[in-house]
Amino acid sequence: MLKPQHELVPEIQGLRAVAVLAVLFYHIWPWILPGGYVGVDVFFVISGYLITGSLLKEAEGSGRINIGAFYARRIRRLLPAATVVSLAVALAIPLFPKGQWADLANSIVASALYVQNWFLAAEAVNYLADDAKGPMNHFWSLSVEEQYYILWPLILMPVLHFARWSALSPRASFGWFVGLIGLGSLAYSVWLTPVTPGVAYFVTTTRAWELALGGALAVIPVRHFIASSMRAVLGGVGLLAIVLACVVYSDQTSFPGYAATLPTLGAAAVILASGAHVPLSAGRILNTRAFQYLGDISYSLYLWHWPVIVIYETVVGRAVGLRSGVAVFAASLALAHLSKVFVEDPFRSARLSLGRTFLVGAASIAITVIAGASYLVRDALEPTPIASSDKPRGALAMKDAGYDWRKEDPLRIVPRPEKVNADVPFAYRDRCQQTVEGTEVLVCHYGNPDSGTKVVMIGNSHATHWFPAFEDIVRTQPIYFRGIAKSACIFSLEPVYDTGLKRPYTECAEWSKNVIEWLSRERPDVVLISHSSGSNKVTQEKLIATWRPLLEMGLDVRHVRNIPWLPSHPGKCLEGSKNWMTDCLPSRKKVLREDNLFMVAKTLNVKILDFSEYFCDNTHCPVMIGGVLVYRDSHHMTATYSRTLSGPLQEKLALTAPSRATEVRQNQ
Repeated sequence: MLKPQHELVPEIQGLRAVAVLAVLFYHIWPWILPGGYVGVDVFFVISGYLITGSLLKEAEGSGRINIGAFYARRIRRLLPAATVVSLAVALAIPLFPKGQWADLANSIVASALYVQNWFLAAEAVNYLADDAKGPMNHFWSLSVEEQYYILWPLILMPVLHFARWSALSPRASFGWFVGLIGLGSLAYSVWLTPVTPGVAYFVTTTRAWELALGGALAVIPVRHFIASSMRAVLGGVGLLAIVLACVVYSDQTSFPGYAATLPTLGAAAVILASGAHVPLSAGRILNTRAFQYLGDISYSLYLWHWPVIVIYETVVGRAVGLRSGVAVFAASLALAHLSKVFVEDPFRSARLSLGRTFLVGAASIAITVIAGASYLVRDALEPTPIASSDKPRGALAMKDAGYDWRKEDPLRIVPRPEKVNADVPFAYRDRCQQTVEGTEVLVCHYGNPDSGTKVVMIGNSHATHWFPAFEDIVRTQPIYFRGIAKSACIFSLEPVYDTGLKRPYTECAEWSKNVIEWLSRERPDVVLISHSSGSNKVTQEKLIATWRPLLEMGLDVRHVRNIPWLPSHPGKCLEGSKNWMTDCLPSRKKVLREDNLFMVAKTLNVKILDFSEYFCDNTHCPVMIGGVLVYRDSHHMTATYSRTLSGPLQEKLALTAPSRATEVRQNQ
């Protein structure tokens, strides 16, 4: 048996309990601890302290680091329980709508390979990403730690060689290196968090400093020079800092960045205070039997709680409440106890050779990957049905006097509800839609540049979902169409506060300015504006100030009215509903309104292209029309339905003669 290289400190075990309780309360009852997610940061500090301390002790004792033995300990400690939870989630996938199976399978594979944090970081900046809860999403923090466990000893080995060459002690060499890594990562985190908070939250490079902070505590023997009375105060202040972050922080807090220093320094203070056996010390709380027990099962409790929450909400169809949360908490606790007793402990104490340990690790990863990939293979091999040919197709059906959308069959529509998320415009594949970070004007080109009529459409994804209709139009009409869109951006010269970025969206305002300059150079015949209204994010006055320069240039500006905005994802609703007309049929009055864009167009006397008649009748806005699923989510058209609107779009554009912009361009 390979012995651990460090002794367990009771206060640290109790601190683990604080961390996992913070995360559990945040996930189950977020209104109680809106900042409970900082428990993950406490875990990072603990891991950095224990792992760096273990490696330093070995380096000082033997002059080397046994990589194989270190990895073997990590495998036996982490992989068995993680594998059991992952396989349980894989078995539970059929409980979810089919449309989520591919995402869940990808998440299982990413978690098994410990790259879940990078997978979520990519999704965080992908405007098409589904925002549904995934039962494996919490593996992102485990991925960060596992990457640390893999890379840290490999990095410290050359540092140890440098120590021998430079006559520095291993402790001094480790200290300098940990400090440089920590400061560099902290600086990067502070810079990246306000720029792209979704990426900053998940990536390893913005979290490395938290692990390095724990490592610094192990390398620099500050604790031995602090009096017991001062350590008691330090521990209490540390606990209060963690609790304060849990209570004061929320999803609106720009995190990690500067904000992460409060809970991490709090965790560091508690670790420094360990061993202070005086009244009113943090140890008096952390060393109690309850906290020690929760700390002992904290790993399994963290693993199980999130899948239990997500599966409960999926099966029951509603969020966890106050009373149901107690049941979820109890179930998570029971599963964690069983996992600790029957999975963690037996594998950790097993007398396995290095070779067998690595074989167990490889088998665990392989089994989990296969379990996830099997759903991907099944999804790829499953044929896609075609829509019935005996009824009108798509939007044109709404103009058929004999058409009755009530007779639509969810089993005979395209795209299939479970695959609707993939039915997107080619603009995303071609990467001609600007990302959140960019400000350059990217252009999607369709048709012949020498065509007589030049049409430009600007906006965000609410403009992009019209592009497939133009792709069809340019095949038969002398029109050169260019699409200019930026993700999540409201076309406005004034920065609008973005809840995702947690700051004013300055890149959007800069992009809008660049678009106006581009239009002044290009002088297209028609400029179409279509983007999400932004609710109360932007005022009509700011929109008017942005649109007016286009009118002053003499451009033919037109507004394409927004399509209905549904209360939920129709594809998921259709999958889980026994009666779609009862569960998945939005009321026109609730989902189709005159938003601020519509009012600005009326104020400026801008022509409005209104296609509401192709989405709604007098009372309802059906999610299936003419054998086609209309929406790919709650507020974007499927590319398939967009193409069926090419005829109505061409008719409403009525491009029969050159516009004034064409005459101006020809006279220049």
